[in-house]
Amino acid sequence: MDKLTISARLKAPVILGGGYLTLDALLASLIFEGCGDIDIAHSTIPLANSSGLFHASAALLEPLGSNGISFVANLRATHALDPDLLLKNKHGRIHRKIGAKRQQHYGAVLNSYTAFDAPEITWYAEGDGAAIERLVSDVYFIGKRRGSGFGEVSSWSIESDELDGVVGPFGEPLRPVPVEMFEGDKDALKVDAAWRPAYWHPENRATCYAPGLIQ
Repeated sequence: MDKLTISARLKAPVILGGGYLTLDALLASLIFEGCGDIDIAHSTIPLANSSGLFHASAALLEPLGSNGISFVANLRATHALDPDLLLKNKHGRIHRKIGAKRQQHYGAVLNSYTAFDAPEITWYAEGDGAAIERLVSDVYFIGKRRGSGFGEVSSWSIESDELDGVVGPFGEPLRPVPVEMFEGDKDALKVDAAWRPAYWHPENRATCYAPGLIQ
């Protein structure tokens, strides 16, 4: 395993979606797209791993500016509402049935994001550089709203470095790290955060030392 800097040159503003976009999350999603198996995707990430913590930083960028943008999406209750998540009455039934007509015209949802204008996005990591390059070489968009043209990538570069993707040169956290696993500056920011894949699963959340989110 080598210590690396992975950079994506950007042609368009990128939307991070309010998260950290760690390199392990990005690589896992790329593996999953190819195999369709979430267990394989998480177990074959080509990065060093310490007790479930991948040696891979959050996305780092220096924005030249940012803009708030919004997208309107129609919520189709037939497809978008899970009945198991709706409040039930004492008989275990949904309080009021949503008819087919109301399902078809349920309404619109406004989603707001921040788009960052930056020349590149960078990660620090410890891993297999050749395997990482194979995964990212054909990736032309990253972040959220890729289908709308955001996060377009013009090129990737992978170079040797001295950081392991967990702790920075001044002891700062480069990614969410559970407090009991962190070996850097104990005065750093602490937050409740997901620290390993699957990042959406509540079991993978803990009190972590973490970098500040890009605003």
